Amino acid sequence: MIDPKPLLFANFLAVMLLVTAGFATIQRSPELVGTKKPDPGAVPTEQAPIVERSAQKEPEPTSPEPASAEPADPLFDPSPVIVQTQPPEPEPRVANLTLRSNVYGDRVLINGEQRGSTAMDVELEPGTYEIEVRKQGHSTWRRQVAVDAGDDHTLMARLERYTTVEYRNGTWKHGVKTGEGTYRDEEGLRYEGDFEDGEFHGEGTAHFPDGRVYEGEWKDSKMHGEGELQLTNGDVYEGYFRNNQFSGRGTLTASNGDTFTGNWEDGELNGHGTMTTAEGMMYVGDFRDGELHGKGTLTYPDGGTYKGEFANNLYHGHGERTYASGRRYEGEFVEGRFHGQGEIRHPSGASIESTFREGDPYGEVTLTTPEGEIFTARTSEPGVCYRRNSYRATQCPAMEGW
Repeated sequence: MIDPKPLLFANFLAVMLLVTAGFATIQRSPELVGTKKPDPGAVPTEQAPIVERSAQKEPEPTSPEPASAEPADPLFDPSPVIVQTQPPEPEPRVANLTLRSNVYGDRVLINGEQRGSTAMDVELEPGTYEIEVRKQGHSTWRRQVAVDAGDDHTLMARLERYTTVEYRNGTWKHGVKTGEGTYRDEEGLRYEGDFEDGEFHGEGTAHFPDGRVYEGEWKDSKMHGEGELQLTNGDVYEGYFRNNQFSGRGTLTASNGDTFTGNWEDGELNGHGTMTTAEGMMYVGDFRDGELHGKGTLTYPDGGTYKGEFANNLYHGHGERTYASGRRYEGEFVEGRFHGQGEIRHPSGASIESTFREGDPYGEVTLTTPEGEIFTARTSEPGVCYRRNSYRATQCPAMEGW
């Protein structure tokens, strides 16, 4: 293996010799030797003859080894160095302003001029600018900013949402229609509570022009859900509403003390419910459009009862009416009267069995005394009775209801 160090040293000596020879040539150049011009007044002198010498050839350095094909040391590479220059950048004339905000759908005004929405980058001439960011239902964000050419500003606008609703004289303040607030119109309606898109929606209290007061749940500006309504006549309803009507479970307390509790539809009791009057009468049973209708039990203040069928607040159909005295009728009723087949029983054990017509026995009647005697009679023969299994007429026994 050949050692490269001698080769590198030989190359270095060759380069140094070439440089030395160059300097020697420059020193021998006649153009660099100072000579005087001949003085025209001077006496010429004899010059020594010029002897021409043959130029002696500089001995070339020899290398003990053949020249290497390897490139020269890069430290001595004579290649020229090229330096590239670029023209200077132009002086900036405008400033850059970047705008962002915490809301969507806002509007940007710069010195009162609409510029679209935020998430914008805008170039401005040097100067002072009034920046506004707006959105309905939110506070307006304002800033004054001074910019110079070349400036790069970033502004973050934070808009606070209005949560208070206020309606006066036909106008929604700040355009806010959702949240909590108050409402007052020209007709005298006053409302305080929750809003959604300009409608009473949620919890709230309304004072109506006619004097009614409602406190409870709302939907689309209607009483809807659970609440309490005070009527102008003094009645109070507490329960569930639907589209401004009593609907669902609720209780109506009348100004006179009567109460009605049950399932309501379209403002009236419908279905099973109860009624209690101020005098002490109580009904438990079915209702239709606010009237006793269907099956139920009515208890009177004196202890009397009716258990059976009703229609339009009257006994109607089959039922049993018990009086405070202990007398009892069981049978058919029509519009509150005994009508049809029925029987009256007395506490003494006496009874009257007959077909009744408008509250009284009609046609053939069977009378039973407290002692157990049985008589038959006809309403066409008042006061005349016949004992069972006998055709002999006799006076009828005294009996209530006959």
